[in-house]
Amino acid sequence: MLSDFVEPKWQRKRGIRTVHVVAVLSALVSAVVVVSMFDSFGLSDGPSTSDRQLVASVDLRIANPTEAFAAGEAEARKDIKAGPTLKLRKFGPTTPPTKAEAAHAQQLKKRYDIVWVNDGKVATLKASAYAAGYNHVVQAEIEKRHGAEFLERLLRGEDPAGATP
Repeated sequence: MLSDFVEPKWQRKRGIRTVHVVAVLSALVSAVVVVSMFDSFGLSDGPSTSDRQLVASVDLRIANPTEAFAAGEAEARKDIKAGPTLKLRKFGPTTPPTKAEAAHAQQLKKRYDIVWVNDGKVATLKASAYAAGYNHVVQAEIEKRHGAEFLERLLRGEDPAGATP
């Protein structure tokens, strides 16, 4: 024992010390806690006639990208039917546009009824799936109205006026 090295034999106390009592009580309390946990979980009942099953349900509607994509497509179809203006959704920091960017945006709105809408700084999984579904339908409509070359130039950020419809 450690006390043999630390205390000489003639100074050592005889009998049960406080340390011994605390150690025994801690062990008993730990054993009682473990047994009560087994009892509360039903593990100490012994074999049962029917197996217990862990049943869990997962709500797939929360952050489901497939459902968000479909919702974006449905919203885009509704917006196309509601009016001639086509909205393309994007994500990124919202900095004030330069004069050239503002003029380009105004030209797109005036000539082609196309508007870029910023959906926020950071794209979550659900938001990006929604925007992808929305843009999928709107891009098909832009291609139908103005042609594939127009759409490609628009998505590259170039002036789509150079495209031949």
